[in-house]
Amino acid sequence: MDLLTFTTESSAPEPALLGELRVATWQQTRHGRLMSDVQTGRTVAMASRMIRPLVALELGTFTGYGTLCLLEGLDPSGTLHTVERNDELFALQDKFWSRADGHERIRRHHAEVINVLNNWDVPTNGRIDLAYVDADKQGTMDHLEGLLPLMTEGGWMLFDNTWWSGTLWGSNAATGPKADALRALHTRLREDPSLRSVTLPVGDGLTAVQKA
Repeated sequence: MDLLTFTTESSAPEPALLGELRVATWQQTRHGRLMSDVQTGRTVAMASRMIRPLVALELGTFTGYGTLCLLEGLDPSGTLHTVERNDELFALQDKFWSRADGHERIRRHHAEVINVLNNWDVPTNGRIDLAYVDADKQGTMDHLEGLLPLMTEGGWMLFDNTWWSGTLWGSNAATGPKADALRALHTRLREDPSLRSVTLPVGDGLTAVQKA
């Protein structure tokens, strides 16, 4: 048995509501691959349960799968902000969010990610305890720089797709703004003593970063 099969079979199963959303995403959108895979979702949910954020922020909502994972650990008095520019996805999000306990604590931002970060009002929204970053990869470094001044001390950021299907290094390494941004992220995280990071072999790579 390979490691992926073992971890999948030995982990708690995907909640039923998320399983239904996964099927609906593949049936009703053209880009189901953009959705978090089961193991990444379970890892995000576990991180949220450990951190118990008062303020959580998701960059890149898509159909809202990751949102529900973050919601699992949100403090009962907390707020979960999520950012999505494509309003055609809102009906599908709402259909499934409305069935989740605590869904009234979700605040959706219909905007570009960078605009939300640049205009984040700390006195109103609070500092961010946990951020899940799964937006356009070419903006990854801008997302990191935008998040850092908004995070609590010791706050956590989770960056998805940081393995990029294994194409970031080697003789046939991927080129282009997305791959370049992810390489720059890894370099920054290795060299910046104010950040603690670990990349987990989950899904397409999930990098956890703590603001020291």
